[in-house]
Amino acid sequence: MPERLRDLGGVVGHLPTGPDNRITDVPGVRVGHSQAASGQATGITVIDPPSLPLRGATVSINGVGELTGNLEVNERGRIETPIYLCGSHAIGTVLQAAINRSGRGPQNVVLPVVGECDDGDLADSRTVIAGDVDRAIEALGSEVAEGTVGAGTGMNLFDFPGGIGTASRRVGQYTVGVLLLCNFGDREHLDFLGYGFTPPVRKAATHGSCIAVCATDAPLPADQLRRLALRPLLGLIRAGSYGAEGSGEIGMAFTTAAEIRVAGDGEMNQLFIAAWESAWEAVLNCLVAARPATRLDGTIQDAFPVEEIRAHLAERPGGRRPVE
Repeated sequence: MPERLRDLGGVVGHLPTGPDNRITDVPGVRVGHSQAASGQATGITVIDPPSLPLRGATVSINGVGELTGNLEVNERGRIETPIYLCGSHAIGTVLQAAINRSGRGPQNVVLPVVGECDDGDLADSRTVIAGDVDRAIEALGSEVAEGTVGAGTGMNLFDFPGGIGTASRRVGQYTVGVLLLCNFGDREHLDFLGYGFTPPVRKAATHGSCIAVCATDAPLPADQLRRLALRPLLGLIRAGSYGAEGSGEIGMAFTTAAEIRVAGDGEMNQLFIAAWESAWEAVLNCLVAARPATRLDGTIQDAFPVEEIRAHLAERPGGRRPVE
């Protein structure tokens, strides 16, 4: 596995992490990635809850993007399929593959949840095939590779390589985990624990976006899950996103708990903090893990300065410490 923020000596937030600091710390949640068989810099990521259907909700800060099935999810407070992530122009193929995998007949309609980000700077995601979806399902497990993998293969993040980032937090007996498909941000607004970055050689040519998936085992009702779904998007803001024109920031939250209990104000605040901190750290994990690739125009993405960041964090007063 590539290095992560904490491997470099960086810590954000104050709440304790789950055992692996990943979305799969929520019991039963699994993640799978596949790369496109076409060889294009694109792929599929699947987030699979332990059982379906389950309670969930969606929200957006800037709705220039797509998360299929979101109207039904918000109307009924229920998610009926795994969550699929892909490049923008693969969404039709992935949607059809998800319908076929559901096992539903024509008289039992299913509307899969598929989220997309625009990887057209580096890949032609029209080349994705149903077999790529199958291989992501076959790869489901508790290990979660980050950076330029799966759906994140051809993404940009603050004009560095982007992709997949994940993190988790513990709140009492409950876990909150976040997985991001990161494809957003202008470098001049990136806040990586006080490090100063040089301007990009060439800014990303495509619009950005981020799909933020928040999982928990807290037994929240759908209306509180909708509120929770917003907090990872606030974590993007902490890292430097401002919800740019043309950039879709879309969130989803679900609970694996079968029972329902309305959380009190104090408990909800802790869950909000957990989702916010997890997303903030997930962005930074993605930057550390992602690796540069060649764009379709032949130029190469700027590499994220991992060793410079390591030295910067070592020089911070007190070394490894939470950020105030």
